[in-house]
Amino acid sequence: MKTILALRGAGNRGKSTTLGLLIEMIKVEYPSATFEESKFKVDITIVITINGKRVGIETQGDPNSRLGASLKRFIEIGCEVIICASRSYGSTVDLVNAAANSGYHVKWFEKIKSTNVHDQSAANKAAAREVFNAFRAAIDA
Repeated sequence: MKTILALRGAGNRGKSTTLGLLIEMIKVEYPSATFEESKFKVDITIVITINGKRVGIETQGDPNSRLGASLKRFIEIGCEVIICASRSYGSTVDLVNAAANSGYHVKWFEKIKSTNVHDQSAANKAAAREVFNAFRAAIDA
């Protein structure tokens, strides 16, 4: 089943950092996969091919960002799984829901912000593991 895994939250919650951790987890778990990666300062757009299945990841989920173009591209190239960041409401949520109309099931993950750096780092790692587990289930389906 085609799946979109969307990490949503307000600004400065660590969504991009969390998805960066997720990408590193995928690289470790699937070393024979191919990675087509474009870096933009903090954010990354990447297409991963695992056993013939494409996965698109966009870490930039701000309004008026690359998100819309990346989702369109991921759908056009036939990604089985799309992972992206999104704000909690508004235009980025609308973009994800519109992409779902192309035959994707959307699973939302909430990104919380912690009050100190140590807790934030732990929260980012925990969220990355949660999305990774959903990713693994989707890619193996």
